[in-house]
Amino acid sequence: MSREDVSGLGAAGANGTVATHSPIPTLARFEPHLWAFALLGFALDVGLTAYGLSLGLAEMNPLARTLMETIGVIEAMLLLKTFSLAVALVGWKILPAVYRFVVPAGLSLPTWVAVGINGSLIISLL
Repeated sequence: MSREDVSGLGAAGANGTVATHSPIPTLARFEPHLWAFALLGFALDVGLTAYGLSLGLAEMNPLARTLMETIGVIEAMLLLKTFSLAVALVGWKILPAVYRFVVPAGLSLPTWVAVGINGSLIISLL
C-alpha cells in the first residue's frame, strides 16, 4: 500500500490505516466572514423592520412588539439584537475553537430569513 490514499481523503499511516480529512478546519477559516454576514443581517433587519413599521406593517413577535411600544422601535430592536449577540458570544466562548464558526452561521440563518420576509413584505406594499 502506498503512503497516499487514492480516494484523496487522507494519507495511509504506517500501519495501513487511513486518516480521513475533515472539512471542519476548512469551514472554520471562514468564521470572520460569517460574523460579518451576521452583523450585516442584523443591520438590515433593524432597518427593514423600522421601515416596514413606518409603512404600516405590524410586528408579529409579541415580545418585540411590546418592547417597541414601551421603549421605541429602534431601541427595542437594538436591545433584542444585543441580547441575541450576547447569547451567541457565550456559546462561541464555550465551544471548542474548531467548531466556533457554527455560532455566527446559526445567528445568520434566522436573521436573513427575517430580512427576506421583511423585504418581500415591503416590496408588496410598493
